[in-house]
Amino acid sequence: MKKVLSLVLAIFMVSVLLVGCGKSDTAKTADSKNADAGTKKRIAIIVKGTENVFYQSVKAGADVAAKETGVEYYFTGSSAGETDINGQVSLVENAISQKVSGIIIAASDAKALVPITEKAIAAGIPVVVIDSGLQTDKYTSFLTTDNVAAASAAGESLAKMLNGKGKVAIVNFVAGAQGAIEREKGFKDAMAKYPDIQVLQTQYYNNDKQKALSLTQDILTANPDLDAIFACNEPGTVGVGRALKEKNNKKVIEIGFDSSDDIIPLIKEGYLKGTIVQMPYNMGYLGVKAMVDKLNGKEVVKNQDTGFTLVTTENMESPESQKALYPLGKK
Repeated sequence: MKKVLSLVLAIFMVSVLLVGCGKSDTAKTADSKNADAGTKKRIAIIVKGTENVFYQSVKAGADVAAKETGVEYYFTGSSAGETDINGQVSLVENAISQKVSGIIIAASDAKALVPITEKAIAAGIPVVVIDSGLQTDKYTSFLTTDNVAAASAAGESLAKMLNGKGKVAIVNFVAGAQGAIEREKGFKDAMAKYPDIQVLQTQYYNNDKQKALSLTQDILTANPDLDAIFACNEPGTVGVGRALKEKNNKKVIEIGFDSSDDIIPLIKEGYLKGTIVQMPYNMGYLGVKAMVDKLNGKEVVKNQDTGFTLVTTENMESPESQKALYPLGKK
């Protein structure tokens, strides 16, 4: 009898242990799932402004890449616009406080955003830079249009339209922005090849379309023999084009940079003879991909050219130009 009781007791103890182990494994699995859910990668995408078509195209690319890679992200920019450098610094500070997995940024200023960006990197948050550069090499990857090459292409196109001679004005967006610096350089490099082209001193419109318009009016008044104007981004391209349209002036050639719903009609009407169209969708898509690769320990290319298309009044109906002009599709 004692042997039987001992055997029953032993079987009971083994059963208890097995049940206990089963509960432990189940609990571990649940805890693991909860931990995975709590540590899902979350990226902050901080741009110069969330409403314009350019950055909406960045977001469209990011949406696709986020779905493909299974990451979450939030998309933000200063409500005061591209010139609100302090506002963008605060957005990066907030991202650091939230302990995001990574930051993708289109910097409003090449120098002013460096300290806060390096603070994020020092905190273990990798940073991918898109669109506008930063004067640091501590970022994971920089994805942008080759601004120097693109602006040089615009300059070469203009030089042909001018037959290699004339007086040209440059209107630029924000002094100190890396993109502004590079576009001016590329354009001037092209102009330097043509000794009979005179380039006037650059003037700035601080990313304001109305200021670009009034600035153009002043330039035209001061230079009645002006032959052409190069505008370095969307607000400037629109402002210059509207100033020419107000005077029904198709004699002065405008070459611009960027595309939008305001720019396309100016090309069709002939007030804007050509514009460099960037590929913002690629910036968003490839930016998220680069960040996820970094977070997964994969090697990431340090600098990536996202491409551009020179759209002119002559080629704007081509498939390549149409795709560049309408990255989100025609409405």
